[in-house]
Amino acid sequence: MTLRPSIPLYQQRGSVLVTAPATEPVTASELRTHLRVDSTELPDAEANALIAESRQMIEETTGLAFISQSWRLSIDRWPGGQEAWWDGVRQMAISELYAPNYMTSVHMPRWPLASITSVTVYDDDSNAETVTVANTFDVDTYQVPGRITLKNGSTWPIALRANNAIQIVYVAGYANAAAVPSVLKRALKQLAAFLYTNRGDTCAPADAMDKSGANDIMALYRPMRV
Repeated sequence: MTLRPSIPLYQQRGSVLVTAPATEPVTASELRTHLRVDSTELPDAEANALIAESRQMIEETTGLAFISQSWRLSIDRWPGGQEAWWDGVRQMAISELYAPNYMTSVHMPRWPLASITSVTVYDDDSNAETVTVANTFDVDTYQVPGRITLKNGSTWPIALRANNAIQIVYVAGYANAAAVPSVLKRALKQLAAFLYTNRGDTCAPADAMDKSGANDIMALYRPMRV
């Protein structure tokens, strides 16, 4: 009898920022209004630094992308993709033999998903092949997090490289500051206000998120599995 490893439910993945957002969701003037201070107490440069720092903290903590930004997701293999190489006899529940819907999708770590820019696969020698997204995947920008799902009748593009065999470049975030929900902007302003008020104090990012109230606000938007 030949023993084979069980199917991994989660493939190794890594994300790299390709293009940073062009603007911030909150202006220096809006932050000053929230704090009820003037430009003498909080100059533009300092306010913008607080806004950028707060945005990055929230984005890293929750996966949210405030303003459109491009990311490259690298994964080692497709979900269930190794089934094409199976050459033995398997005995198990029929529900495991036929992969459920979530096993035919790859979810993007950053949300909301706006579009898929490209999908590239690599062979053993790291030769790249560009996948035609429209012919192979259905792109779901409705759910959070967004995903690409293998179309009926399609097969996973062959990806053989041991590490990072698949790279997906995608755009996540709202089109502009006006499109960002006001509740999300409030979370950012509360966090920035906390950092401003407690500047110079020792405070871990997690503590700042909690004590500012930003964590409670973001809990309303965090993706949840049911």
